Amino acid sequence: MIRVIILAAGSAGDVYPFIVIGQALRARGHAVTLVASANFQARVEQAGLRFVSGLSQEDLDASVADPDLWHPIKGFATIWKHMARHLPQAYTQQLALLKAEQQQGPTVIVASTLGLTGRLLQETQGVPLATLHLAPSCFLGARDASVRRGLNWPRALPQPVIRLSMALVERLMLDPIVRPAINRLRASLGLAPVRRVMSHWLHSPQRVICAFPAWFAAPQPDWPPHTVCTAFPRMPPSSQQLAPDLQRFLDAGTAPIVVTPGSAMAHGRHFLARALDAAGELGLRVVVVTPYRSQLPATLPASVLYVAYAPFDLLSRRAAAFVHHGGIGTSATVLAAGKPQLVVPFAFDQPDNAARLRRLGVAATVLPDAPPRAWRAALAGLLGDPAVATACAEIAVRMAQAVPAEQQIADLVTGLVESSRP
Repeated sequence: MIRVIILAAGSAGDVYPFIVIGQALRARGHAVTLVASANFQARVEQAGLRFVSGLSQEDLDASVADPDLWHPIKGFATIWKHMARHLPQAYTQQLALLKAEQQQGPTVIVASTLGLTGRLLQETQGVPLATLHLAPSCFLGARDASVRRGLNWPRALPQPVIRLSMALVERLMLDPIVRPAINRLRASLGLAPVRRVMSHWLHSPQRVICAFPAWFAAPQPDWPPHTVCTAFPRMPPSSQQLAPDLQRFLDAGTAPIVVTPGSAMAHGRHFLARALDAAGELGLRVVVVTPYRSQLPATLPASVLYVAYAPFDLLSRRAAAFVHHGGIGTSATVLAAGKPQLVVPFAFDQPDNAARLRRLGVAATVLPDAPPRAWRAALAGLLGDPAVATACAEIAVRMAQAVPAEQQIADLVTGLVESSRP
């Protein structure tokens, strides 16, 4: 038996894939502990995994309420501001957890992109570590460079130019944000300071796993050489039922579009207003999914239903299309359902996910502040294009035929432990 500690930082789309991976490892007889924010405790324990809270509900609420969290420029600094103050405490907590696990058997850590304490534990304790990235924008390479708000690289631009630009972005913008807190903690642990944190240091030198398929983004020569692509880990078919009011709405008319700004977006009022305006002009029925009801008008037309939550694997089968923020979890679920997507990216990995979905022929994109006519045109074109429907169907078949991501990843994680034994 292997003891597996999973460090999963982020919102639902960032944590759910790790629950699936944990279940696959548990099914093989391994002991799995998942560290995530407190709001995921029930979901993790229902999946049969041990849960440890890495962030209190109060701290999570404070970060979600920050208006700069989803700003295209300020977003990264904002999320790091909330993470950095918990970094020493998180390291201490996870060190105690690791030592307790190691007393019972061989232990491995699987860390998400922002699970940086995993890298520190690897350095101080020699524990095997797999860094697992959910989206290709986690790599700051110049080959197949990721799209970012304000940095949409022309694909014909010479590689040296992109490489220099990315190096300047990291040196002048990213490192000044993350290095001070990282290096303060490193100094307290007797470790030398690091630089190029996001492009180099955060990747495990033992194994980097891409939780997406190579047809979405293939490993590049300037990614870590031990990087392996798998597939999108998705929650298993839901045993839940759609809520009765949602089921009645779906049964009462044509397939609706589903509109969601993401589970952690508490500032999506304008996004939702534009989406509802576009749908109304086109005569479409709408299901809005967000935990923050206050972002919507008090009274909604009969053609619009609000729900705080719905299992997307079930809902996507009944939808005509999804209008969403471009989170990788939502994107993958809609791809598997074979439905078109209108992606409205805010920040982080979302602009790059949107660009890749568009290149696959399954999506259109607009910016959040685009005029209403642009939203209407994009949505109408998406729903009326038979080429989009064909591309969606082909990718859904491809995903259904692939070896499940969680099985591929479980193989890589257990193989890392075997190769690390003396």
